[in-house]
Amino acid sequence: MSAETQMERKIIDFLRQNGKSIALTIAKEIGLDKSTVNRHLYNLQRSNQVFNSNEKPPVWDLMEKTNGIKQTVKTPEQKSLTTTAETCEEKHVRDLLKSGGLKACQIAKDLGQPRKTVNKQLYSMMQTGKVKKCEISSLWLLEGEESNESHSQESDHRLGSVAGLSQSFDVITKLGEGGFGCVFKVKHKFDGKIYAVKKVVLTGEADSEVKALARLDHPNIVRYITCWPDSESCTSNQDRNQVSNTSGSSSCGVTFDRAGCEERNDEDDEDDDDDVDVSDVTSRMESLGSTAELASAAGPSGNLDPLNHSRMYLFIQMEFCEGGTLTTWIRVRNRMNKQRIAVEIHKIFYEIVSGVEYIHSNSLIHRDLKPDNILFGMDGKVKIGDFGLVAAQTNHSGGPVERTKRRGTLQYMSPEQENKRNYDEKTDIFPLGLIWFEMLWKLSTGMERAELLKDLRNQRFPEGFCDSYPTENKFIEKMLSFAPEDRPPAKDIKEKLEKFFSLDEDLLSQKTI
Repeated sequence: MSAETQMERKIIDFLRQNGKSIALTIAKEIGLDKSTVNRHLYNLQRSNQVFNSNEKPPVWDLMEKTNGIKQTVKTPEQKSLTTTAETCEEKHVRDLLKSGGLKACQIAKDLGQPRKTVNKQLYSMMQTGKVKKCEISSLWLLEGEESNESHSQESDHRLGSVAGLSQSFDVITKLGEGGFGCVFKVKHKFDGKIYAVKKVVLTGEADSEVKALARLDHPNIVRYITCWPDSESCTSNQDRNQVSNTSGSSSCGVTFDRAGCEERNDEDDEDDDDDVDVSDVTSRMESLGSTAELASAAGPSGNLDPLNHSRMYLFIQMEFCEGGTLTTWIRVRNRMNKQRIAVEIHKIFYEIVSGVEYIHSNSLIHRDLKPDNILFGMDGKVKIGDFGLVAAQTNHSGGPVERTKRRGTLQYMSPEQENKRNYDEKTDIFPLGLIWFEMLWKLSTGMERAELLKDLRNQRFPEGFCDSYPTENKFIEKMLSFAPEDRPPAKDIKEKLEKFFSLDEDLLSQKTI
């Protein structure tokens, strides 16, 4: 008999001898901690051996008492309702994890539920193979998602000795990760400064990102510093490649002017073919040919030598934005009772629009604007990051570009980005409307946010928003127009913000946060 079975047998024996009881009493009597007893009680409940009351704390008892008389058993209708409720809870958790790994405490906050309740749900889903937990980062992930590969790759490393970084940097922590890369917070061993370094498989798409970053120099875009390729040895393990501890041979760095990026979260399930040639993004910047050649040699999977399982990566160094993300900014204010300061919101949004206007003026489209990809720098200024999906507005001859559908984050992508292959820079205006709304309107839970964003995509605003923010409502409504041609360009939005919200130069020069 296993140790787990023995403990559950002790709980059953206690209930037989003493009758119904709460978890704390059971734990004291059988010499286990309360959390362990709770876990076993819920396991026994799932196997229909015990049941609990609706009291707080729950009172537990056996489904069938020792005298052979059955306890009240749930009717098929009640069982159906319970199953439906459990399925609904699992759906909520899955919806949150679709955008990437999250810690249990964050899931609890987004769902508006106690941490213990969410933990029970997560471990229950893990037992049925629906989710998994990354032990290093304590992030919960959907089982089978693309991000699993980067987690399994990272699990073979100590953070202080990530291949490709160990020669020049001490790795402090991992800031985030997605299906195509991860971002580390690092300290340079020689200049002593803190930076963010993004590690991605070296493909044509990664090359496009770096070349776009090299062109951009704006106070509202994360500052880019340099990049370098590196290799790691990979061994096949049936379903996934895992990275070994061999240190890669570091190539010389490729340094450009300025700009930057942050972690990319690509939720698209289609192939990785970029919808625009690398040279379209950079107007054939010949000085950057070294990474293009490596990317071409690496192929779409980034494997230079399949025989030796050698994979090429690109490391992108940029400024570290210690002010956090707009997602955190929004969540903090959602927890605050006091009214939001409209001037602060409009100033932040003005800086976001300024960055987007600059991106568009360079004939580029960001394609993945969302609160996670908007950061705050040391000076409190907005910094737009993550250019992993950057694309040219037109081809060499100025014509439309055939693009890959559903590239980006589903909750924020425009209708045409989701359904069409031809679209222009107006696709970035749609998520700006959603972001502005999130900054203005208090949302209590993650599920409320998901429902409201879905309604907003169809221009259904919550009751009271128009009365509270009449001017903003008109702007956002135009930005969320289904037809791209009906949305205002970033330049016009910026001018209207200055005019309608009195954003003078003195105010704009102040710190945002």
